[in-house]
Amino acid sequence: MKKKTGRIVSFAAAAALILHLTSCVSINLPDKRTGSQSASSSAEPAESYETPEYDYDVVKNDFQKEINRYAAHAGSTDLGGGTVMIATPKEGFFDDDQAGVSMSEASFMRNRAVEKAFNVTIITKTEATDLMYENLSAACLAGDFYADLILIPEYYVHQFAVSGLLMNMNSLPFSDYESGFNIKSGADAAMAMSTGYALGGWATLEPDGLPAVFFNKDLMKDITDKAGLEDPYELARRGEWTWDAFLAYCAAASALNDDAGTSYRTYGAGSVSAELADIVFISEGNRFISSGLSNYPTIAYDAASSAGFAATSDSLRADPLRVADPAEAVSLFQSGSSLFLIDRLGAMKTLSNSEAVWGILPVPKDSAERESYSSLVPADALMFAVPANTTGAEKSSRIMTALNIHSIGRMVDAYITDSMYYYVRDNDSLDSIEKICYSAVYDMAYATGGYDDSIGNATYLAARDVFANGGDLASYLDTYLFSAEASLTRLFS
Repeated sequence: MKKKTGRIVSFAAAAALILHLTSCVSINLPDKRTGSQSASSSAEPAESYETPEYDYDVVKNDFQKEINRYAAHAGSTDLGGGTVMIATPKEGFFDDDQAGVSMSEASFMRNRAVEKAFNVTIITKTEATDLMYENLSAACLAGDFYADLILIPEYYVHQFAVSGLLMNMNSLPFSDYESGFNIKSGADAAMAMSTGYALGGWATLEPDGLPAVFFNKDLMKDITDKAGLEDPYELARRGEWTWDAFLAYCAAASALNDDAGTSYRTYGAGSVSAELADIVFISEGNRFISSGLSNYPTIAYDAASSAGFAATSDSLRADPLRVADPAEAVSLFQSGSSLFLIDRLGAMKTLSNSEAVWGILPVPKDSAERESYSSLVPADALMFAVPANTTGAEKSSRIMTALNIHSIGRMVDAYITDSMYYYVRDNDSLDSIEKICYSAVYDMAYATGGYDDSIGNATYLAARDVFANGGDLASYLDTYLFSAEASLTRLFS
C-alpha cells in the first residue's frame, strides 16, 4: 500500500469490526492513476471464521469515481430488458457465493451496476472448456445462438480461433482496447495487426493464479539477525527485492544450517514448478512475444535481453538445497523446514493451516533500477471472447467493456480484504498482494503456443529447457524464429 491512512486497530477492536461489522473494513488501496483513496464495504464473514491477531490499517476505499469516469466515457444504452448469456468453465465466475464474502459482494455489486446501466440481466452457464468448444462448434454450424460472451483459458484461444469460432474483437462496435480500464498486456495477448481473438481484463483477472514468493518468517528472522541482512519486506517496499537478494537469503540459510546443525532447505516451487522458468523470464522484464493491434507479432527477446535470465537460471539451478519435487516443496514449507516457496497466491488457502509462520513477497525483479515487478498470468487464466455466431455484437461489446470498467479496483480490493479476513497476518504481505495484482502480465506465447510447435519452441519451451539444463536462450532463435513468426502472421492475418 503506497499510502497509510486510518488507524491501527487492536485485536479486540478488529474482532468487533469483523464479527459485528460496526463499520466498513477494507484494505488501503490507492487509485492506481490518481493516487486517491477509495471505499468499499464488506459483508459479514462466515460464522465459523476465527478472528486472527493482526494490526491492519482500517480505511475506506472507493473506486467509484474512477469507475464512473470510465463508464461515462464508454457510454450506456437501454438494451431492452433482455438477458446477457456468459458461458464459463468455472461455476459462478461472475457471482460466486462460494468465494470470500468480500469477493462475492464485489461481484454482486459489479454485476448489478452493469445490469442497471444497460437494462439487462446477466446469466451464466458453466461448461467444461472442451464441451464449450464442441457445443459452440455445433451452434455455429447450425446457425444457433450459443452465448453473448464466453470465457476460455488463454491456452485454448488458438484452438477456438483457427476453428472459426471467435468473432474478430477488433470489429466490435464500441471497442477500446487502449484505455486504462483494460490491462494493456491482457489486450495484447491475443491481438495483433487487425485481428483480436480474446481479451484479459480486470473482470477476468484471478489473483489466486498469480505467482508469489512465500517465506518462513521465523527462519528469515534468524537469517537477518545472524547474517546482517535486511528484512525482505523493506527491500520490496523500496523496489529492491531482486533475484540477487533472493539468492543472498538462500546462501544465508545454507550458512545457518552449517552453524546450527539444522536441515533447512532454501526454496522450492509448488503448483508453478512447470512454469517457474516462464515466471522468472517474465519477472526480469522480458516478454516472449511483442504484440498488439496494428503491430506484427514478433519474438520479443534477443541475446542481450535473455542473458540475465540464463544467469539467474544457472544460479537457481545450482542451489544444492533447493527442493525439486513440487509436493515435497510444499510439504517442507508447511512444516517450517524451508525458507521460500514459489507458488500461486491461492496457495495461501492451504498454507493457512501450516506450522510455518509465513509472509508473502512478489516474484523478484532483475534489478532495483526497473520500476515495477512483473507477475506472469498463467496459461490457464480465463479471457473474454465473443462467439462468431453472436448476432448482438453491440451488446457483447458493451457488456464486456462495462464488466471490466466496473471491476476496476473493487475486485482486487475485495480479494485483499478476503485475504485479510482468512489467511494473511500482516500489512506487508497485503502490500505484496497489491503489488502482485497490479503487476499482472499476459504474454501472447500462451495464447498461440499450441497453434504451431515452433511458437512454443521459440518461447516458453525454450526458456524451460535453459532453466533446467543451462545454455543460451537466444540460440533457439536460430532454429525457430522464422517459422514461429511466420506462424504468428498466419494466425493473425
